[in-house]
Amino acid sequence: MEHEVSLEDRLWMVGKMFAMVERYFAHWEDSRIRPDAWDDRYTACLAEAVRSSTRREFDLMMQRLVADLGNRHTWFRDTSNLRGDLGLRLRRLGGRWYVVRSAHAALRPGTAMVTLNGRTPEEWMEEARLYLRSRDERLREEEWQRVIPALVDDDLWILEFDDGLRRRSVTVCRTLPDSRKEMPEARWLVPDRVAYLRVPSFADPAYEEAAVAWVTRVSSADALVVDVRGNTGGATPTKLLRAVMERPWPWWTEFAADVGLLWRRSGGEGEFSIRPDGSGAVWRPPYEQPEEPVFRGRLAVLVDRATGSSAEDFVMPLLVTKRAIVLGETTSGSTGQPVIFQHAGFSMGVGAIRASLPDGRAFENVGLRPDVFVEMSPDDLSSGRDLALALALELLASNG
Repeated sequence: MEHEVSLEDRLWMVGKMFAMVERYFAHWEDSRIRPDAWDDRYTACLAEAVRSSTRREFDLMMQRLVADLGNRHTWFRDTSNLRGDLGLRLRRLGGRWYVVRSAHAALRPGTAMVTLNGRTPEEWMEEARLYLRSRDERLREEEWQRVIPALVDDDLWILEFDDGLRRRSVTVCRTLPDSRKEMPEARWLVPDRVAYLRVPSFADPAYEEAAVAWVTRVSSADALVVDVRGNTGGATPTKLLRAVMERPWPWWTEFAADVGLLWRRSGGEGEFSIRPDGSGAVWRPPYEQPEEPVFRGRLAVLVDRATGSSAEDFVMPLLVTKRAIVLGETTSGSTGQPVIFQHAGFSMGVGAIRASLPDGRAFENVGLRPDVFVEMSPDDLSSGRDLALALALELLASNG
């Protein structure tokens, strides 16, 4: 049963979100709302909050607001009324949508999806348009699949697909979101010589601890492949990074609109400067110095367009220092220490830090470009062939 939100709570949350954005928001470059139009949007949101007759209407209004801000570390969510997803992820390849991951036996990777509840993926993507924060089309193709389950109440979905012989359909029931993520997967690719570690998430310290334990176990291996494809982040995995870094490494160059926030983050270290126009401050941290690394062998890292946030925190130093060969797709391009508040069963966050690469090049909404680009194909999906992993093994062997 949906709990109503009082008028007082609605107005409080609109006011709080607008105050948070005015003080902390560091991403106006990507916003579809210009700063000089912010007051007008505030007035419009107040009026809409008063008119909202249900909790759902209010939630969707606030989600449209944060979508227009265009930053994936800025959000508004109803945490008391979470809706499950459909248990699959699709990718558009050559004009068709294919299953990449699936919890349903009938929908294997490489299966071509035709419709979901009678509508094509393109139609659902258009339905979600007002709620998508990403500007990049490749990221919007991922994002709508997370947005649509929150927009539609249907618990049963009829999925029509092409199995290569004929069109078929399967009915699935959406599953409630599980706060638990997959634990890291660790195995030998070449016994006692080449190790593999897949880390699907950094959302719990236990995942990083398990990853470090495996790196410790294989410390004498010639080479290690770390797979962070699909890892959308969590907490920055500093311990895992230190376990494989044997050279000094840089951190992001950071901008914040709130000077005090950034000064406290800097701890007085590195280069700190106020922008001439007074719009905020920039911090260039000093290089991190390596401790005694656990693993000194050759290293490859696998990434894709879903690799984001703290997973990008992990990849960036390895990429820019050439400690690892990075293979796959350009990453998501979003990090940044949100300021978070919770009220009346809702959670809201505002992206307070804008990161750039250590040399000043853009990162937000750009991502990290791998050393070796690997394109996914329908044949790779259906056959189970992992081209990125195969190329990583080939390159690690040639560098040996």
